[in-house]
Amino acid sequence: MTLDAEARNQRNERKTLKEQKMQARRAQLALARQDDGGPLAWRGWFDGSAHPNPGKLGIGALLLGPHGERIEVSQGAGYGNSSEAEYAALTAVLQAALELRPPPTQLLLYGDSQVVINDVLGTTPLGAKGLEAQRASVVALLQQLNAVTLRWLPRHRNGEADRLSQLAITAWVAEDPPPLED
Repeated sequence: MTLDAEARNQRNERKTLKEQKMQARRAQLALARQDDGGPLAWRGWFDGSAHPNPGKLGIGALLLGPHGERIEVSQGAGYGNSSEAEYAALTAVLQAALELRPPPTQLLLYGDSQVVINDVLGTTPLGAKGLEAQRASVVALLQQLNAVTLRWLPRHRNGEADRLSQLAITAWVAEDPPPLED
């Protein structure tokens, strides 16, 4: 193959990949404009933080029930990167939903990590590298629940979950301060 042909093939591959990403993004935005939850739907928000990135993980999640129920999760989640923190937060909100009695018949979940949302929904041709175990865990939890909808939302609309994740980091740092330097 000549260099010109190889360069054309690479440009075409990049163009195709870009088109696939744009289609997935348009589909995601269309879904985000709908809130198909009925009057008995539970709604949840999740967020994870890593300080520094990678570093200590804090997760936050909020579940709101149809009758005013409110469940908050704010806890340290070990060490890792921000995507691992986001997956840990999604796992925590799903586990909280599974502990409800009766479990929700419909659950709408919102997060601000496009990496995690796209990875779980399979809207990208390749899964997120290094997160296969977390994805498998989340998929297993999703299979235990009825009608779960997972949607991306902008960070500024995920404030309560972010607050809870930051609170977890702050509490963890206060318990385990860094060593003093000489």
